[in-house]
Parts: sequence; structure tokens; C-alpha cells
Amino acid sequence: MLTLQNARPTNAEIQQQVRSAVQEAVQQATQAARAAQSGQPTAPQPATAPQAPVALPPVPEGGGRVIIDRQGDRTVITSAQLPPEVMPLATMAQETALGLMGLIAAMVILGPFARMIARRFNRNTEIKAAGEHSQVLQQQLLQLQQSVDAMSLEVERISEAQRFQAKLLSEGRLGAAGDR
Repeated sequence: MLTLQNARPTNAEIQQQVRSAVQEAVQQATQAARAAQSGQPTAPQPATAPQAPVALPPVPEGGGRVIIDRQGDRTVITSAQLPPEVMPLATMAQETALGLMGLIAAMVILGPFARMIARRFNRNTEIKAAGEHSQVLQQQLLQLQQSVDAMSLEVERISEAQRFQAKLLSEGRLGAAGDR
């Protein structure tokens, strides 16, 4: 009993069949040429074709297997259906495989878009946070500017007071020097 895999001839078997058919055709041609030279009329002999591979029937709907049994010169082809418990399992396996391929395809295609949207949301929150912080920074800068202005006024008053004291001291020395 042969299964479906062993039913088809291999390349080596086909090549051997073709070689033997060609050798037979060459022999017949040489015999016909000899007969023509000797003047004997010969009837053409039909060429024998190599044994063609057996055409397999389609696999039965719902699954099945094909069994080829060669009994001498006869070939018996039998198809047997799979047990009914196997078909739902095969169908579920096929659906699972297709679902996984779809999921992977969706991840590959939609993943970069999701990442782009997430980055955009993240930037928007950073911009809003920077806007809130900018108001606080502006208030702090304004307060710092006012403090620097106040300090510069005080430093100017101090320098004016030093100039005044230096002027008084120089006048007092000049007046004391002139009295002597």
C-alpha cells in the first residue's frame, strides 16, 4: 500500500522511462533503415509511450487522504475521510494562525502611528507646562528687576554720600591749613 507521497514518480524514474523510450525508438528506426536497405517492406510499429503518472482525484471536502494501492497491473485509489474530531481542531489552528498574522501586521503598520500620536500628546503637555512656568518666571524676573533697580538707587546714594564726605574733608583740610 502506497500513500500519496510515494504515488508520484521521482525525477530519476521519469528520466529512466524517457531514456528507455528513446532507446526503443532508435532501435525501431535502425531496424526500419536496415529493412529499407534490404528491400523488405515492413509495417510501422506503434511506439510505446512511457507509463504516465496516475491522475489523483481531488481531496474530499472536509479533508481526507488518498491511498494508492498497486496490485500487479491494477492500481486501486481509495480516499478516506479524516475523523470528525480532527477537522474542528484544524479549523481552529488555521483561524489562530490567521489571527496571529493579522495581529503582527497591525502592530507593524499601526505601531509607528501610535508612537507618533503619543509623542505629540507628550509635547503638548510639555508646552502647556512651559506656558504655566513662563508666567511664574515672568513674575520672578519682574521682581528681580525691581530689586536690582532699588539696589542701584541705593548704591548711587551711597556713592553720592561718599563724594559729599570727601568734599567736606577736603574743604576742612583746606580751611585748617589756611588758618595756620
